[in-house]
Amino acid sequence: MLNAKIKNIIFDLGNTLVFFDFAYFYEGVSRLEKNLKPESLRKFISEKKLGDKLCMGKILPKQAFRIIKKKFDLKIGYNDFIYLYADIFWENSPMKNFLEKIIKDRNYKIVLLSNTDIIHYKFINKNFPYVNQIKNKVLSFKVGMMKPSKKIFLYTLRKYKFAKNETLVIDDMRENIAAAASLGIRTLHYTTHKQFVRKFSALTNK
Repeated sequence: MLNAKIKNIIFDLGNTLVFFDFAYFYEGVSRLEKNLKPESLRKFISEKKLGDKLCMGKILPKQAFRIIKKKFDLKIGYNDFIYLYADIFWENSPMKNFLEKIIKDRNYKIVLLSNTDIIHYKFINKNFPYVNQIKNKVLSFKVGMMKPSKKIFLYTLRKYKFAKNETLVIDDMRENIAAAASLGIRTLHYTTHKQFVRKFSALTNK
């Protein structure tokens, strides 16, 4: 059935349930390390794929810190570094209200599927409790897979016994949406909340 009723929702985390901007981290470190430009830090982390390695659980936060500390001769300590790395998020209030409503209504099985690391996950759990209302989670650093790999979508479907055509993926990244759609999963690209609500209503007839 192409138009089967949607019974399951797989939510993305960053820039969907909460907003984030890594510029806060780069600029925060640069303020404390006067000789380090934000762009230099961003470029090094990107080239060394440290963000991906953290999200895949391939390196620990202290290992990433030591690599960056050695490269730039950082003077700040590990705790300050981690605080700056973690504190890049802010609430998506309309999505918070939407999530709490659908959880209360109990019309859908809900899963959180996120490319994230242990630092960001702990920070969000502590500071955005509405996210933690989603009890079923597939986290990249725990499963060793990341979106847009099709493997992590298939893993999620199998783990929770979701049928593809009854499942909706909500994500802000086009490549993630494309990967899910290629598997036959229903998708909704999150851009603005107003547009999201309109499309969700059309998909669910609500």
